[in-house]
Amino acid sequence: MFEFLLKFRYLAVVMVVLALLDAVAYLVMGARIAFHAYAHLLDAASAAPTGSRPGLELLHSLDFLFVALVLIVLGLGIAKLFLLAPDSRSNSELPAWLRIDSIRELKVLLWETILTTLLIAGLSELIEGLFTTLGWATLMTPLAILILALSLFFMKKA
Repeated sequence: MFEFLLKFRYLAVVMVVLALLDAVAYLVMGARIAFHAYAHLLDAASAAPTGSRPGLELLHSLDFLFVALVLIVLGLGIAKLFLLAPDSRSNSELPAWLRIDSIRELKVLLWETILTTLLIAGLSELIEGLFTTLGWATLMTPLAILILALSLFFMKKA
């Protein structure tokens, strides 16, 4: 019976593949927005459309790239935990940030990555709000970042 249950760990392959495909999609979307912003910066001779802000577009591109990073960390972390043998020789060849041995370590790594992503996304929302009106959701992002950072601090301390 236990051997039958162990076969379900290969469902992790599906999760890893989907997470990495999603990461590639976010990378493509972020790169497309970045190239669009670079085109605005480099094509100063032609009149850019009204309301075009290449700096904001670059920040939005960075949002997509950080979400892709979160998905890459998630996919590779799940693969490391569920698909590689714990005493595998390939563990020593992994980068230091991927040498995780438990779900808790993966959770902390993802938590830190998500906090960084939220910080960049919140920054772009706040800067965009300087040109428009700030909504309540934009103003709640710094509070969410603070709560998550404090939670991470107390979890690491315990």
